[in-house]
Amino acid sequence: MESSRDQIEEIKSRLDIVDVIGKYLPLKKAGKNYTAKCPFHTEKTPSFMVSPELQRYKCFGCGENGDIFTFVQKIENIDFPEALEKLAKEAGITLTRQKANTFFERLEEINRKAAIYFYKQLKEPKNIQALHYVKEERGITDESIKNFGIGYAPGGLGLLDYIQKENKYSKSELLQSGLFVEKEGKLRSKFFKRIMFPIRSSTGKVIAFTGRVLPGNEFGPKYMNSPETPIYHKKDNLYGQYESRQEARKQDLIILCEGTTDVISAHQIGVKNIVAPLGTSLTKEQLEKVSKLTKNVLFLFDSDSAGQKALERAFVLSQELSLNTYAATTAPYKDIDEMIKTDPEKFKKIISKKLDAYTYLLTQFIASRDINRYEDYQQIVSWIEKMLSNVKNPTLLHYYSQKTFKITKIEPLKRLDMTPVSHQTKNSGITSSKIATHEEDFLQQLLFQNGLYSVENLDLKFFEDERVKEIITYIKENPNATREEILKNFDDNDRIKELIENTIFSFSKEESSTQDLLNMYNTIIRDYFARKEREYGVKIATAEETGNIKESERLLKEFQALTKEKQKYEQSSRL
Repeated sequence: MESSRDQIEEIKSRLDIVDVIGKYLPLKKAGKNYTAKCPFHTEKTPSFMVSPELQRYKCFGCGENGDIFTFVQKIENIDFPEALEKLAKEAGITLTRQKANTFFERLEEINRKAAIYFYKQLKEPKNIQALHYVKEERGITDESIKNFGIGYAPGGLGLLDYIQKENKYSKSELLQSGLFVEKEGKLRSKFFKRIMFPIRSSTGKVIAFTGRVLPGNEFGPKYMNSPETPIYHKKDNLYGQYESRQEARKQDLIILCEGTTDVISAHQIGVKNIVAPLGTSLTKEQLEKVSKLTKNVLFLFDSDSAGQKALERAFVLSQELSLNTYAATTAPYKDIDEMIKTDPEKFKKIISKKLDAYTYLLTQFIASRDINRYEDYQQIVSWIEKMLSNVKNPTLLHYYSQKTFKITKIEPLKRLDMTPVSHQTKNSGITSSKIATHEEDFLQQLLFQNGLYSVENLDLKFFEDERVKEIITYIKENPNATREEILKNFDDNDRIKELIENTIFSFSKEESSTQDLLNMYNTIIRDYFARKEREYGVKIATAEETGNIKESERLLKEFQALTKEKQKYEQSSRL
């Protein structure tokens, strides 16, 4: 369900964000804004800010931000239409539905009814063969059957009759649902004698199905997926995306495997941060969906040659999205499902002992080749150059180069004609003078506004100028101090006094908004990450050049943590 833009804006005009959020959190006044402990992550010091002026919220700890609709979605764990309905009721507004969106809702309704029908059919005594296959042969528990909504499609007209029992849907709607085909002018179920696995959207709505043919009744391909429909696009969705979302955020890792039963088997032993593509090669769109949950991805594809090729492609795609990629093998087992049934503890161990994806792929590629043979050597060199040409991050490129040399004695950076990080620092972008100017500008605005911005949410680690740090620390400790009192406090400190006087008395601009201050703070944060990246680049390059492998690996881990922190800030727009 979706409403017009006018209705959304009317809801916003009637409801104040402070009142909405205040029903969930104890808000404390801080200047012109309000603060609280963030409900979306654990913290001791409040970093969650609500701006009445902007009618937005922002957590400076985890990066969550948005308006009243975003907040209600996240706090209630509901989708946008549900949040819209809830807030409209609170605002005393009756929503009007658009015809186009009603059509999408009816398709979702058809798929939901189909899921209920299939689930009921699996429990019917006449379909005992299907239930036996699911539970006894595939080892799927009653709990998993319920959680994943697993069912059975017997074929015939039963599904059509069930769906049409309460509401009459048009032939066009039924065909566009992906559940039916037309033969000789009559509708027939697309799925016949198949175990049915509902595919849910990120918000939990049934949008499609995967059907596995029941052994002994082979008709058509082993697996059959719903076709593309107005509500289902294969390249945008993953099996298990709804069921895995919370655990993926909690573990800060998502496992990408190949099959639906792999996902279910993993869930049954407590590994719930796992998803699988839907009968197609992994797509950039699917990885983008994953990146919204976590930046850390473990690829765990089947141990055959097709699985290895899929892993190579996944690695290349992930470089475009700056994901931290890892890999492991199911060998000697065919897939995750087989491994878990045979040795579930081994599955848990390989997750904890994962390798970075590039090192894993390189090791696998050279395992069947003799680097001392000219033909094999050329293949290895060509493969290395192909893979590393996709790596955008210069520090990761150096790390992979160092791994390559350690394993093969090949120096790919020289062959690729790439400049070492240590040689890039001259043109790295932000100078110390620029950083100083940014911090002074921020201080100038902060002192001029005097209370507009809550300094308790500022993280001093992002600042380089020690004088600015001292002043902000004082303001944090004395939030009600006037500009004159601040100046007087540093009367005996010439270097700080001069800075304060310059910022106060040189100020000639119009009064800025909270947003202006936040934009300045964002610039300082960007300066900080640029500065730290340059430092790590030089240190890692030095460690590599001197052959200090342990130091290089330690620095790389620190750099990856920095990159993760930076990505968190980049993902979120500030208040």
